[in-house]
Amino acid sequence: SCCFASTYPKRLYDMIKVFGRSTGQISRLFRHMVLYIYDRYKDLIYFQHRICSERIHMYAAAIRGKGSPMSNVFGFIDGTKNAVCRPSSRRGTKENLQRQVYSGHKRVHCLNCQAVVTPDGLAIHFWGPIEGRRHDITLLHESKLIEYMEKYGDVFDGYAIYGDPAYGVRKFIVSGFKKAGLSTYEQLFNSRMSSVRESVEWKFKELKTLWAFIDFKKSLRVRLSP
Repeated sequence: SCCFASTYPKRLYDMIKVFGRSTGQISRLFRHMVLYIYDRYKDLIYFQHRICSERIHMYAAAIRGKGSPMSNVFGFIDGTKNAVCRPSSRRGTKENLQRQVYSGHKRVHCLNCQAVVTPDGLAIHFWGPIEGRRHDITLLHESKLIEYMEKYGDVFDGYAIYGDPAYGVRKFIVSGFKKAGLSTYEQLFNSRMSSVRESVEWKFKELKTLWAFIDFKKSLRVRLSP
């Protein structure tokens, strides 16, 4: 029922005929499976360490072969905002959940997630969600991805992931140039890296296509749905 419910927004009532269970039973089963899958595979969801350690040199070579001016980039980092239903206010509390999940940039109530995608289409790292008002840099800090890569320096030393200019340049992360009056080289660098980093955007689109439930904000209620 977990996969069935996630492929497209469905009412619990509509699932009674399929599974022969009451709406209450279906709801409990759905929540149980979501939590069970996460608890069992959360380390793999956070980072596919074995796959990355085996393929990191191939990833870098593939990105280089697609026209990247850099030879050590093995993946692309980005954040995505998932629209949610506007939270209701709670009387008698100092908490303002509506403000917490509201993105002034996108002008929508949402939750943020972060992913690193490799050339073979794998979301080798996935983390989140956090409040929609948070910036991508906050996601990076809270996810402790840099600390993870430092911990496993035997795998990641000498390699980097690429993100948009908002990430800046730091250990294990490189980004495009963002300033007025870019030189010809800087413009060419941005253009080439932009053309090869589209995979991360495709991955977010693919996830929302396969699991349309997560892109239907009316069904996504903070604190009321998984």
